[in-house]
Amino acid sequence: MGEDMYKNLLKQWIMNVQENDFNRYLKMNDLWKSESEARILYQLLKEDWEGIYDGKEETFLKIKSQISEDTYQKLYALYEMAKKKYHI
Repeated sequence: MGEDMYKNLLKQWIMNVQENDFNRYLKMNDLWKSESEARILYQLLKEDWEGIYDGKEETFLKIKSQISEDTYQKLYALYEMAKKKYHI
């Protein structure tokens, strides 16, 4: 699958994902710290998913400034793993 295909699939998922489903995803991936942090991540995902997908430094700095260091490190590791797995 090409990069555009992954990007389009991700866009559709993000447009349709509900906050409770996103929270379940966070919990399954050991990224759940608190409801307020989950809300921040959900909002950032909805607002700047392309910046995350594209690996924009300013997007990751924004995320890092709003959540705990532990959660950020786990989230970034998950991001790196997905990049390798899906060759993006």
